[in-house]
Amino acid sequence: MAKGNLEQLKVSAKTQSEEVNGRSAAQKAEIERIGQADTYCPLSRDEELFTWLNDQRDLRLCGYIMATRGSGLPKACEYYRMAHVKRRGSLFEMPATVFYVEMLQKGKATDLYRAILGEFGHPLSNLGTLRHLRSRTWDNLKRYGVKILIIGKADYLKLEAFNELIDLYDHSRISVILAGTHYLEDILGRNHPAYVNLCNSFLEWYEFPGLSSKDVGIVVEHWEKTFLSPKYRLNLTQYPEIVETLTEKSGGLIESLYDILRQIAMFKVDDPDFELTPSNVLAYLSHRKPPTLKLG
Repeated sequence: MAKGNLEQLKVSAKTQSEEVNGRSAAQKAEIERIGQADTYCPLSRDEELFTWLNDQRDLRLCGYIMATRGSGLPKACEYYRMAHVKRRGSLFEMPATVFYVEMLQKGKATDLYRAILGEFGHPLSNLGTLRHLRSRTWDNLKRYGVKILIIGKADYLKLEAFNELIDLYDHSRISVILAGTHYLEDILGRNHPAYVNLCNSFLEWYEFPGLSSKDVGIVVEHWEKTFLSPKYRLNLTQYPEIVETLTEKSGGLIESLYDILRQIAMFKVDDPDFELTPSNVLAYLSHRKPPTLKLG
């Protein structure tokens, strides 16, 4: 009898907790999974980028890629690296013909080399002068057989770091590709004598496009199948009008689209009776403005 009363108390406590928090344990688990949803969905635009990168690598050319923040360019670059180079723990298997590294907020020459050495897993990535860091980096790039070096968030770099990359190319003939926002093009085109060499060293360029309506439909279906259990599946692509709304509200930016999908999915978990009609989805997103893609 006492055991039965204890079980009843546990059930009662669980029910009260769910009433206070407004969500059941199953709902919380689903929302937790939705909140952590992170994926990569390969599209035709990615294949076109990879073809361009292959050409730069094979021809040993230097250039830059522009994209609006949230476009998914970093994930595309990382996927390109993974397609060509295998990793065992924190170390790369040889040869590592494609090397991708993202800059931090700082962008001095020493920061550049520390980032590259850190990505290699070098034990002395943070020690030594600029001369020592340069020597280690150049040696590692040669030892691993790197043919193309892609620098993510390159608009964080300072002029001295850009000049180091130019010297690296002149010394090793490794293709150097800068990847960043449209501000990167402004940096490379600055009307100042100190930037002439920089401008003339990165003449090849590529603009990573946003998502088309067709792309949005593909991404939505991929995201739903990857992260939502059948019970909470949204089936948003059954309405072309909803796909158009998602395209407009996301601005064609894949990370913005993922944010919207998480919002809708969470709302649907909280309110299973909510009908995902075109008008209801539009009303739900009425307080979200599209992102700014490019100034000027």
